[in-house]
This record gives sequence, structure tokens and C-alpha cells, in this order.
Amino acid sequence: MKHVLFILIFIAISSLANAQFVFGHIEEENETPTFGVNVYWSGTTTGTVTDENGAFKLTVPEKFPANLVVSFVGYKNDTINVKSQNQEIHVHLKSSVDLAEFEIVEREDAVKLNTMSSLNVEEITANELGKAACCNLSESFETNASVDVVYSDAVSGAKKIQMLGLDGIYTQLMFENIPNVRGLSSPYGLSFIPGTWIESIQITKGTGSVVNGYEPITGQINLEYLKPDEAEKLYVNVYGNSMGRAEINIHTAKAFNPRWSSMLYIHGSNLSVKNDNNNDGFLDSPTYTQLNVFNRWKNKTEKRISQFGLRILYDDKIAGQSKFNYNEDYGTTNAYGIGVNSKQYEFFGKTGFFLPSKPNASVGLLANLKRHEQLSFFGNNKYDGSQNSLYFNAIYQGILRTTDNKIKTGLSFIADDYQESFNDSAYSRTEYVPGVFGEYTYSRDKKLSLVLGLRGDYHNLYGFKTTPRAHFKWNFKERSVFRLTAGSGFRTPNVIVENASVFASSRKLIVEEALLPEEAWNTGVSLIHKFLVLGRETSISADYYYTYFTNQAVIDLDQNAQEVHIYNLDGQSYSHSFQIDWMIKPIERLDIKIAYKHYDVKSTYNGELLQKPLVPMDRGLINVSYETANTKWQYDINAKIFGQSRLPNTSQNPIEYQLEEYSDEYFTLSAQVTRRFKSFEYYVGVENALSYKQPNAIIAANNPYGQYFDASMIYGPVNGRVVYGGLRFKIK
Repeated sequence: MKHVLFILIFIAISSLANAQFVFGHIEEENETPTFGVNVYWSGTTTGTVTDENGAFKLTVPEKFPANLVVSFVGYKNDTINVKSQNQEIHVHLKSSVDLAEFEIVEREDAVKLNTMSSLNVEEITANELGKAACCNLSESFETNASVDVVYSDAVSGAKKIQMLGLDGIYTQLMFENIPNVRGLSSPYGLSFIPGTWIESIQITKGTGSVVNGYEPITGQINLEYLKPDEAEKLYVNVYGNSMGRAEINIHTAKAFNPRWSSMLYIHGSNLSVKNDNNNDGFLDSPTYTQLNVFNRWKNKTEKRISQFGLRILYDDKIAGQSKFNYNEDYGTTNAYGIGVNSKQYEFFGKTGFFLPSKPNASVGLLANLKRHEQLSFFGNNKYDGSQNSLYFNAIYQGILRTTDNKIKTGLSFIADDYQESFNDSAYSRTEYVPGVFGEYTYSRDKKLSLVLGLRGDYHNLYGFKTTPRAHFKWNFKERSVFRLTAGSGFRTPNVIVENASVFASSRKLIVEEALLPEEAWNTGVSLIHKFLVLGRETSISADYYYTYFTNQAVIDLDQNAQEVHIYNLDGQSYSHSFQIDWMIKPIERLDIKIAYKHYDVKSTYNGELLQKPLVPMDRGLINVSYETANTKWQYDINAKIFGQSRLPNTSQNPIEYQLEEYSDEYFTLSAQVTRRFKSFEYYVGVENALSYKQPNAIIAANNPYGQYFDASMIYGPVNGRVVYGGLRFKIK
């Protein structure tokens, strides 16, 4: 009898133990088991994560029915109503791209405006980048109205971005939330990032989140590269144009097992043909050679996801007069030449930790170590520089009681060591900036959200700085949103390398005083409204941003035509930026985008409030894209209108070397045709089809060693019409 009783008790206890759990299995859409997925009961802190087989077991809730939430980075959250402990739970994860979360304003997977984020975010996908040649980042914004890319001067090939009417030094450019193009890489860094490596670009207007740092003032541009576990097994892109430029991009990805995957990116480009289409004796574009290699790895376990990689870059440019020969003419006045040799070595690592005991919480660690070397000459001016940088950011994110209240907090550290020399002068600077930040987000029914952020940073040279930021969002209709934003930012100016365009002139560089950090406030309002016209979707977006500097490193080109004066702001400096975009699809597969923006950018130069030079006050864009029903053919046309810019004062020059007070208005047109096959596609296109060239782009081009030579007065293209073609090959 005792044995029977013991057996009955054992069975009862076993049954009771099994009753305490529910079991399930989670897979990706391709039926691959997924580990590390967060599973928890809605409204509670009871949760777990899946194992390597995608299986989980979870303590039963207090009562049934109950909602089980499934959450995993890169996939949509899913909620399953569990009615009893015996219910079979089997979940297929779905991609996080959701029409309810993103406003599609171009063809699907082309351009997206996020209507759920509290920040004003626009995403450019790889499909949108493919509408133009897009050989590097500086050419990736051709069909975008929010970001402008302009030449810094007429000879060196340096390019810079502009957002909200201000130079790109006030916009934080990041690679997967790690600061990227900054410091010594500012003049040429846009050309160091191949466009084919990019999976998507997120453009955020305004100061953005305190999590990403104190430097952004006008916006943030975040680049997401192709991922090892998602990209094609092999991708090859070959490109060539009528100027003699040739490129090849190769990347290959391999998943070794469910945990480990790796990707290798290789870029090579060369331009050896000397082009002088405007017959001013100077090359329209520098000849150059670039080699760029990047290898990244990804590791996934039940409790974390880690990524790390190494990138090496070599870039060598020669520009100047077409008759210049480096070996024979360097260091002489026989001919004017420019040489820029850049090398970069970069390591990055980032890890995300899941917290099984807190399903809504995670910890992220980001680190980056970078060295940049530059050796350069501009005529007889010589500039050499090096930069060693360390970046670290630790982020904790979780909730306060409910998912309506989210927090992010953490620590950051930035270290920069600069060693620069310009002719006979040497400059060195070492900066250490530890920081702490916190951000609170309140959201209600996906209609209202408020983000309040504050960070404090201690700069070893300038002391303690605080950076507050706030963002408000109201979805007044299902897919329409109104936003308000305000915040501040600060940065340390690198006036020599950030104004490298002055090197391409005879101007004397005069830094009048010790420069203080640049500090500014940015406020903005934006609206996205989507509706139907004749039964078809259309959308209108409009935004206005005001940026006001409390201090700025003023670059004064007006005081003297043979000098550039740099000093701290003494007076007002501000930018008003207004932009409106209209996206419409009049017939199926035909997308039309029309955009207009107006800038009013002024600063105080030598006691006088003047329009910032070389910034067009008005710009317009029209983009038309059509894809055939079988998706084999795609046609893209892009037109841009540039209004007048104020030109720096040159009245002190002889009459033949004087410029008008304002530049010409001009118009550019580009087009591309793409033909797709099963595994490859080819494309042909034309840039600057009307062959507009800025007249007299170089002042005193006939005497580059004279006192009036100046190639920095650039507001329009120097190259004429450029025809290009290429081939893309993929193995998935």
C-alpha cells in the first residue's frame, strides 16, 4: 500500500510540475529555428528567451486567457492569445518592415518616412540608391531633397554635405550608430564609403537623441551596412564613365553555422584620364586610386548578439593644372599641383545583451578605434595631419512598470588626438570627453509620444557641458503625424582641415583668437500627411527648422579677398530652413516626387550681418521613377534647380578677377535606365545631361601662384556631361 501511495504522490507532483509551464517553438519565415527571442507575458516581468532549437518554456500566468508577447530585434513583435496551458504555441517571425510603422512615399523598399518614431526620420533603402550611379556616399543623395552634397572647391575633388542650410560638420554622420566621418576625414570622407556597401541610410533632422552624442546640431545621418547573415552570397558591381573613371565592388557573405557569419567587402576605383572640359587649364576632377577593404563578423547566442570588424583604406589623389607632373613639378612653380594621400585603419565592435529576467530590457556596448593619416600639398602649401580616435558607448534600455514608459541611460567616452602641420606651423590637440546621458520616452496608444533627454559631458579643455533635447509626436490620423523638436549641441571646431578648400587658393589663413567650442540651439516643426487623390495614395510632408548659434567659428571670406579670417562669433548667426515634399503615384508603378526648400542663413562677419556665402537660397527637385509590370525595366529621371547664392566680396581684386555679388541660377538633369535579368542587371545613365558648368570657377586660373588665385569660390558643377554604365551581378 505504501508503494502505491508513493507512486500516486510522484505522479501528482510530476503533473503539478508540468502544469507550471507552457511550451512553444519559434522560427524565422524560412523555418530556421531562432534563439535569443524574448518571450514574456504582457503586462508582467515574467519572461524567458528561446534556446538554440527555437524552443522555450515559460511559467504559466496567474490566469488564462493571457497575451504572450514575442519580441526579437529586426522582426515584428507578435502577440498570441493563450487560452490554456495545453495550447500548442508555434510562431513564425516576420520582418520588421511594416506598413503600419512606416509611411511608404516611393515604391516599396525605396524611401520611407517613419510615422511612428518621435524623431523626424527618413530612410533611403538600397533600391532608392540604385536609381543613380551611387558609387560612394557623396553620390548617394542625388534623389534626396533633405541632404545636399556640394564641392568644397573647384580642383581638389573634396565634397561636403549640407543640411538645413549649414555645412555637414554640424550633422553627425554615423556608421550603425558609431560616429564615422569627423575630424580629419571631413573633406574627403564621403568618398571613402562605397554606396554598394550600404543597406540603408536613416536621415534625422534636428538634434536627434542624446544617446548618440553631443555633436549633432542640424541632424544625424546613420548608415546601415549590409549584414553578414542577410546579404547575398556574392555581389559584384562594375562601373565606368566617360571621364575614364572605373570601379569594381565585390562583397561576399557566408553563414558558417547558426551562430557565426562573416562578410568581406572589397572596393577598388581609379581615374587616370586627365579631363579639362571647361578649358581653364585645370583638371575638372582629380586623378586617383582608391583601395578599400572591410571584413565584419557576427556572432549570435541565446543571450547576446556581437559584431566586430576591421577596415583598411588607401586613397591617393592628384589634381591641379593638367600639365602638372608630380615627379617633375612638385615643389616648383613650373605647374600648380595638388596631392592628397589618405590612409585609414579602423576597428569596430558592438554587443547587445538580452536580459532574460527583464524581457523589455537590454544592454548595448559600442566601441570604435580609428587612425587617419593624411599627407597633402596644395601648390607650395603643405598640410600633414594624423588623428587617433577612440569611441565607446554603453546603453541600458528598459521600461518603467509598463511599455508606455521607456528609458535609456548610459555612459560614453570619446578621445581624439590630433597632430597637424601647415607649412612651418605645427598644431596638436588631445581631447577627452567622458559623458553620461538619460532619456525618457512616454507613448500612448501609438498616437502620442514625448521624448525628454539630457546628457552631461566633461571636456578636458572646455569643462562641463549639458545638452538637453525634447521631441513630441502626435499621430492625428492613422498615417499622418505632427512633430515638434528642440535641443542643443556643441562641437570642437577643426578649422584647418574643415576649411581645406582655402588651401586651393592664395589666401592667407589668419586665426585671430583662441577658438571656443561651437554651440547652438535647434528647434523644428514637421508634418506628414497621407491621403487619397483619385483613389491613389499621395503624401505631403513639410518641415521648418531654426538653428541659432550662441558661439561659432566664423569663416570670414569677405573681409579681404586675399585672406581668410577665423574668429569667434560676435553677433548673430542663424539658419531658417523650410522644405516641402509632395509624393504622388498618378498611375501604377509611376512615382513622382517634387520638393522645394528655402534657406535663410546669415552670420555676422566683421560686425555686419550677411547672408552665408555659397549657399543657394532656393532649391527644387523633381524625381520621376517608372518600373514596368514585369519589373525588368526601370526608368529614372532626376531634375534639380539651384537658386542664387551670395558670393564673397572680391571688390579688392582687379576688375578681371572680381565676381558678381550673386551667382547664377542653374538647372541640372540626370537619367538612368536599368534592365534586370535573373541574376544580374545592367544600367546606363547620364549626369548633368545639359552640361552646365560654372563660368570662371577658378579666379586667376592663368596665374595659380599669384596673389589673386582662388579655387574656393565654387557654387556649381565643374564637370560637364558625364555618361556612365555598369553591371550588377548577384548570387543569393
